[in-house]
Amino acid sequence: MTRTRVPEGAMVPLKQPRAVADGDENEFVLPATPSDLTPGLVVRWAVMSLYLDQALPRGPLLQWVLQLLVGVRFTHRQLRTFLEEAPGVFTDPPTFKKFNFCARLLQPPPGFTFFESEEDVSETLDQDVWDEVAACLAGGGWPKAEDPSYKYYVVASWLQDVSSTLSRFSFGRLLSIVRSSAQSVGLLGHRGGLLVPYALSEECERRVNAFTCQPTAVAPNERYVKTWTELKDCLHQLLQKQADKTIEVSKVKATFRTVFARELSETVFGHRCLSKLLMDDELGQEFSMDTVSGNRYVLRLATKGGMDCPTPVEPGAVKKTWSAKPKSWALLAPQLQ
Repeated sequence: MTRTRVPEGAMVPLKQPRAVADGDENEFVLPATPSDLTPGLVVRWAVMSLYLDQALPRGPLLQWVLQLLVGVRFTHRQLRTFLEEAPGVFTDPPTFKKFNFCARLLQPPPGFTFFESEEDVSETLDQDVWDEVAACLAGGGWPKAEDPSYKYYVVASWLQDVSSTLSRFSFGRLLSIVRSSAQSVGLLGHRGGLLVPYALSEECERRVNAFTCQPTAVAPNERYVKTWTELKDCLHQLLQKQADKTIEVSKVKATFRTVFARELSETVFGHRCLSKLLMDDELGQEFSMDTVSGNRYVLRLATKGGMDCPTPVEPGAVKKTWSAKPKSWALLAPQLQ
């Protein structure tokens, strides 16, 4: 996606939709003068540009692109109105909340092939390209996204600027590379809701703390649960107070804070995920983990005989598993450089 400073009163393309023969029903040309532009025409043109850049026009991406073009951050209500006025454009789904939609064209523009995806880049990128991506991302330096929903777009656009190799890729392809770098490859992580090099991320900090059994996000003057015995006692007390002897896992930390005035940090016990901690064999047979409607985790107090309470469990209920911890610092070293 070519980023160009937009002169006042003018529109500059991200990737210019291609002109076609006169009379073709798919032809789309912006008016010659800015005064003839309508919001609907501008939105359609932006959607076509994203098609040609192989980037699926999701709601937040379309908002970001339009802000780059006209310097205005439109609300979801404004954008909904513009989309309704845009000829040949519809939303998927037809009804949506805020920016939870994709803009689609009834007729894709000439030259459109497909939208890039994380699966595409993971299967087709050569190692030398990933090496270039890793070298660029390791040092950081991209602009701070003004909104967390723009975090992938900002980094993808920055990669296009800083690397001659990556500048030849479509914006959609770079966007998929950035998503893969954060979600599966491990080149990026998060800090404060934004993307950062993995070595500076909360994920890396959590991984190291889990390896060294240190608390995460606990202030020096805050109390926290330190032993398995303390954890089991607190969980037992907590569940005994519940009418059905269950509690949603998502509420456990907040409840510990309220009831016991203590923080519960899973990394103290060698885990990076609270649900993994609560399924650890160290907790014995007093507790069991189930899933209920909506794929919500629920911790349950077992009966005295060691059997779970006779509450129906849906198919695919969670079984106890053990998440192995790294056996040496050598496994962490590449991520900490």
